[in-house]
Amino acid sequence: MNSLFKRLLNVKGMVVEDVRIVDGPMRPEPVLEVRVRPRAGMLRCSRCGRKRRGYDRGGGVRRWRHQDFGCWRVELVSMMPRVDCPGCGVVVAAVPWAEPGSRFTRDFEAECAWLMTVA
Repeated sequence: MNSLFKRLLNVKGMVVEDVRIVDGPMRPEPVLEVRVRPRAGMLRCSRCGRKRRGYDRGGGVRRWRHQDFGCWRVELVSMMPRVDCPGCGVVVAAVPWAEPGSRFTRDFEAECAWLMTVA
């Protein structure tokens, strides 16, 4: 099942850990939540882009909006490890599915940009 979602998400350097449907009173509609993590050995500094040794597991969980699967809204969820970079200090590691600081995946941002050009 996880390899199927990895292919559907089309992101290299990512491991799909779990997939579930999240529904509750705080959400207007159910969301397909995909728990992911960067592949081992792929930690890079989010500022300079160089491979760096991990520092810790980070301060919490982050979410990124991904392209919808049919009528399902999709969110990627991941713990954010930090790296110890000699030049940049201790910073959040870069993830292969999103730009640093963004709350949207690269594919979602590209689709939105394309829609703006044809609208």
